[in-house]
Amino acid sequence: MKIEIEPRQAGKKALWQGAALLGGAALLSKVIGTLQKIPLQNVAGDEVFGLYSAVYALAIMWMTLAAAGVPVAVSALVADRTAREDEEGAQRVLRWALGLLGASGLVMFAVLWLGADVFAGWMKLDDAAPAIRMSSLALLFAPATAVLRGYEQGRMRMLRPAVSQLAEQTARVAFMLAALFIAVGAAWSAPATAAAVHGGLATGAIAGLAVMAWQSGGWLSRNKPIVIQATGAKKSFGGGEGAQRLVKLPEDRIALVKRIAKVAIPVAIASVVAPLFGLIDAFSIPRLLQGEGAAAAWSMAQFGVYNRGVALLQLVVMAAGGAAAALVPAFTAARARGDVGELASRATFALRIAWWFGCAAAVGLVILASPINEALFADRSGSAAMALIALGAAGGTLQAVSAALLQGMGDLRSPAVNLAAAALLKLMLNIALVPAHGIGGAAAAMAIAYAVAALLNALSLRQRVQLPAPRAALAWRSGAAL
Repeated sequence: MKIEIEPRQAGKKALWQGAALLGGAALLSKVIGTLQKIPLQNVAGDEVFGLYSAVYALAIMWMTLAAAGVPVAVSALVADRTAREDEEGAQRVLRWALGLLGASGLVMFAVLWLGADVFAGWMKLDDAAPAIRMSSLALLFAPATAVLRGYEQGRMRMLRPAVSQLAEQTARVAFMLAALFIAVGAAWSAPATAAAVHGGLATGAIAGLAVMAWQSGGWLSRNKPIVIQATGAKKSFGGGEGAQRLVKLPEDRIALVKRIAKVAIPVAIASVVAPLFGLIDAFSIPRLLQGEGAAAAWSMAQFGVYNRGVALLQLVVMAAGGAAAALVPAFTAARARGDVGELASRATFALRIAWWFGCAAAVGLVILASPINEALFADRSGSAAMALIALGAAGGTLQAVSAALLQGMGDLRSPAVNLAAAALLKLMLNIALVPAHGIGGAAAAMAIAYAVAALLNALSLRQRVQLPAPRAALAWRSGAAL
């Protein structure tokens, strides 16, 4: 018996499969990127690890600014034109987005390369300038990769972007490890070693671009036969055989750029918020540690010790965020149906799961901070700070899950604004606590900031769905029921 699947059902199935594939690849890439910090610290030491972490936060911010939400705009605009069978329109979006991001990437590269000494001075880390210059090379390739991924996602083809993400991260880590062992074997200085391993950013960007460009020359082709319809007349362009495509006259270039910017700017604002925690730490903690006359090398080593706990916290938060991403489609569907009761019940259940997962992770990491520190990083330096950062697992998990719930309800603004407010609080707490308590103060600031971000998200959720009041007895009963 042959079972036929309706096109609509097949389309939905392909959509969920593609989303799962892309989300899984993104999560795996982040896990690989986080775990590679362990051999970096073990082989090169805390000073190199601190330099790498500080410059990496700056590089990620610049790469986010260079993309500026354009890939998301490309995905949306290409999907719209593909649905209307406007192939030429989709390719025009791609060409203009490549041009815009190619130019912005070049400008960002020039600013970061030429201003490396200035940025290093602001960070009060003159030794960071070579690593900043090396990391800037990625800006020559990463924007184009992001645009091509957005184009493929707009065409509902998720396999190539997923493979590209994995190839980028794998190539980056492989280059970093190779450069690390070469640098350590040749007894390079800490600044030279940090600069060498940052070459992995450009290597990864090139690998990701190569995967996206492989056997894809048809993207930018202008010679396919096209039939243009306008004011009742039809004109045929291009030679050769094959089916002709009926499209509209190309839209005005300025209008196209405006449409890209209209979608890209709100997404860019939200995207820039995510790296703020790392950037704030990179610019504030080393400078504050040097406030009492400490040597730059010591402050950078301390910053490296501090980032041991941050790496573990990121693993927990990324795991929660990856799992929460699966909730977004269900929330979107319930919101479309206007089913308020289902929204409330799903939100309550998700938050309870997040609460227990986050608390369990926090308690476990606090208790095992010293042995985990020694097992992963070869000594127990900064175990107290790691334990304090581990407390942030509860707030970080709740923040990640509640942000996904808000996004599923169509609220993209609140999670970004709330996280930005928490990042500013983190900066103020760093200024207040680090001079007196060192990296322990920075660790406490991290835990408090994530707790505040989770609280603000919870308040935003309560404005949209009816959630039960937080009570210890209720939380205990829900946990026991699980």
